[in-house]
Amino acid sequence: MEEKEKKILFLSNLFQHLDGIVLIPTIITLQKHKVLNYIQTQKKCSLLELSEKYNANNGYLNVALRLLCSQGILKQNIINNEVFFSDAKLGEWMSIDIIEKYKMVQVLYENEIDYKAILTIGATQAIENSILLNTLKQYINWKGQECQTELNTTIKNHPWSKWQTHIEGAIIGPIIVLLSRHKYFEDIKVDEVLLIDIDDMWKEVIMQLFYDAKIVNENHKLTEYGYFLLKRATSYGVTVSYLPTFKNINNLIYGDHTALTVKSIEEEEIHVDRSMNVWGSGGAHNTYFKKVDQIILDLFNLPIEKQPKGFIDIGCGNGKLIEHVFDLIYYKTKRGKCLKEHPLFIVGSDFNYKALEATKQTIHQADIWAKTAFGDISDPDGLAERLKKQHNINLVDLLNVRSFLDHNRIYETPQHNKTKQSESTGSFCYKGKRINNCSIEQNLEEHLGKWYPYLKKYGLLIVELHTIDPILASKNIGKTAITAYDASHGFSDQYIIEYKLFLKIAKKVGLTPDSEHEYTFPSREIPIVSINRFIAK
Repeated sequence: MEEKEKKILFLSNLFQHLDGIVLIPTIITLQKHKVLNYIQTQKKCSLLELSEKYNANNGYLNVALRLLCSQGILKQNIINNEVFFSDAKLGEWMSIDIIEKYKMVQVLYENEIDYKAILTIGATQAIENSILLNTLKQYINWKGQECQTELNTTIKNHPWSKWQTHIEGAIIGPIIVLLSRHKYFEDIKVDEVLLIDIDDMWKEVIMQLFYDAKIVNENHKLTEYGYFLLKRATSYGVTVSYLPTFKNINNLIYGDHTALTVKSIEEEEIHVDRSMNVWGSGGAHNTYFKKVDQIILDLFNLPIEKQPKGFIDIGCGNGKLIEHVFDLIYYKTKRGKCLKEHPLFIVGSDFNYKALEATKQTIHQADIWAKTAFGDISDPDGLAERLKKQHNINLVDLLNVRSFLDHNRIYETPQHNKTKQSESTGSFCYKGKRINNCSIEQNLEEHLGKWYPYLKKYGLLIVELHTIDPILASKNIGKTAITAYDASHGFSDQYIIEYKLFLKIAKKVGLTPDSEHEYTFPSREIPIVSINRFIAK
């Protein structure tokens, strides 16, 4: 097999592992009240009908059902802002009893599972009684016996046979993340024994899991495929970080959706493991930031009079991007050679006070001159006032930099109602209630409009995440992680819209993309991540 073909196959499995992590709890929850059976019987149902019949929070029910559209199981239609779901291949899918197979790992979503227990040494009785250990053993037993029987049947070649990969993802994804974050995969090499220094009981089970998943061979030596997955452990990190949300899908759809809501910004987030999310994002986004580097280099190599006074990283997280951008400017640009004459003003801004503390620590250790400021992505005026008062810096004099942030703004009811018919296929929710797509378009327009005055000099360098039409997603299963992204963002009140529409709205408020610095990933045909430098005209 050619290297390119191998990478496509390996990536396909990784993406479908992520699909499994989000689909399994979603589908099991939907079937708690036989929602899918009802759609199959009726052939076509409106979201309103389903919400009333099952006393469901319509926003999160919409998110859940749209995931199945992205898998080609259901079909979505939006008519006059009402959403309808119909049977695409639901009957065929349900005929092979996949939901019962998914229930094998249901216990992992219904209990508080402490994966860090895997690293515990010597607590034999606690390990033996562990829900996690016993679930892993049951899975291994199934994989070795019942699964082998099924693999010899026609199901092996069935279009829905990837349910096996889904279950495998739910099993090994969190384990890969745990071990990677604790440096167990730092020096791994293909065809060398994978050494995991943990309690023997856990080690035996995990090595068997990795063997069954073809990560290691029968001699515990790392396979080429295993190396590919383990070196991309951060790609699992973002999805796994939302396990607290996926464990609460039943509350989100049928119950008290406020179970995941914190009462103040000082409280620890409970819908996501933020430190894991930052870790996962940092590793998984390296490809994108190479393009960001090029934009930074081009801008800070301009004649000095055309350069910004510095940059502000809004949503700075742990400050690593600030450190990276500073090093880039210092070592590889004209500006870096004249910082004494033309100091670089750097600001890290975040809505989370713990993130600001982490950024302070990063810039202190890196010996970088930088300031921090509390900042709400939805309130640029407040940020500008704070910067001027605290640091005597004008926001408009800085290059605004932000990555994967604007979709995480807090929703505000639009002041105007100009959009009559939305072009978006997305599913959007705020505090349990569905936001119709016209409103989300108008909200984004007003949000970007707030920033316009501060982007007139040097613009906005933005990395953003997008959804795609479920029909397009269903034709590209295994080629993207869009099902996982739609789940993690939809269930946590974040608003990813299609790239074409995102550009249209940006241009509407006067933000024009610099054509020399426009990038989309994985391709122009499937634009899930975009990078732009918007210039305010």
